[in-house]
Amino acid sequence: WVFPIELRITGSPNDVVTGRTAVIPPIELLPTGIFQLQLAVRLHNRYDQVEVRRELLRLLLYEMMLRPYASNPDAFSGHALQAPPWLLRGLDELMKHRASGRPSDLYAGIVNSREILSVSKILGQPDQTLDPVSDAVFSASSAALLAALLEQESGPACFKGFLGSLAQSSGTPDPGTLLREHFPGLRGSQGALEKWWSLEIASMGQLQANEFFTPKQTEEELDQALAINLPPEQEKPAEGLRKLLPKGSLHPGFNGRVHDFDEFLGHAQGKEAIEQSRLKLKALILRAFPLHRSLLTRYDLVLGKIALGKTRGAAADLKKLDEERARIRQSMERVADYMNYYEATQAEGRNEAYEQYRQIKDQLEKQGRPVRKDRISKYLDALEAEFSAP
Repeated sequence: WVFPIELRITGSPNDVVTGRTAVIPPIELLPTGIFQLQLAVRLHNRYDQVEVRRELLRLLLYEMMLRPYASNPDAFSGHALQAPPWLLRGLDELMKHRASGRPSDLYAGIVNSREILSVSKILGQPDQTLDPVSDAVFSASSAALLAALLEQESGPACFKGFLGSLAQSSGTPDPGTLLREHFPGLRGSQGALEKWWSLEIASMGQLQANEFFTPKQTEEELDQALAINLPPEQEKPAEGLRKLLPKGSLHPGFNGRVHDFDEFLGHAQGKEAIEQSRLKLKALILRAFPLHRSLLTRYDLVLGKIALGKTRGAAADLKKLDEERARIRQSMERVADYMNYYEATQAEGRNEAYEQYRQIKDQLEKQGRPVRKDRISKYLDALEAEFSAP
């Protein structure tokens, strides 16, 4: 760091005030040739930690913008510095993402919902308050864009040059043009930035090596692993002396669970289906919720015996495993209920998640139900109006 950042904290947590928690005073050039970067933080009963963190990140970006002027501070024109919303929110979200072990759930949700912002919308997003859902999508999309830029060849060095160009621009330059100017890898085509960003957000949405499924996801994957689906057997044309032998009965097929192994082991592909279930169980053990892992191992052992034809006692073993699975499910439900009770009755401070839920609920109530414009909906609306008329 070239220029120091001064943090001024006033007030106490018991103060009852309104207004902002963190404010950045105007940046001044001191007689010593050092830019004065300050952050004024006021403690009060509604202290906003998110606001303080983001304003501090804004100051850190300002410091990086001003570094090129360290040797000649007078060359700075003195215009107000600005950090684009996508850059500030992206940096904040990317730091949280990496500090929390790079969780993939938020990014996977964005990709699966297909509510993906275009790069032009991300770069052009004004600095304004968004509803919680839009805010989360914008923050995550900005983080993926920033990560894609930093992973370019010489990305960190190019990023420093980009920040320096922001300090030199007194107006509102096109961010896409500035990015292509400082990141050579984006100059290949008009859609190069969009391509790199799409690949990055898809990569961040993949389950990471240190992540595991939730209890609900583990249950769903286990149901799929224990499912057996076999088509009806097809009659094969007899050859040679086999034409003289009586035809055997064909298996009608099976759709169910491994628990009913007596009904499908006679199928030509019955044992192969058991082995496929075992492969799914082994893959699931690596990703399963920790409480389920020993249970999955025992399911695999029972299926191994069934595959070898050792079916004696297998039905009872599977029943015991199902009972243990139910106990784990009930335990997790009780834990979730207790956590909800604790948060509602004993947690200190305001619940940000509930506040976001309330804001979305109020917003949806104001908007009302979406009006459909298709012909069938219009026809039904007309019928409803006709029959409901006095």
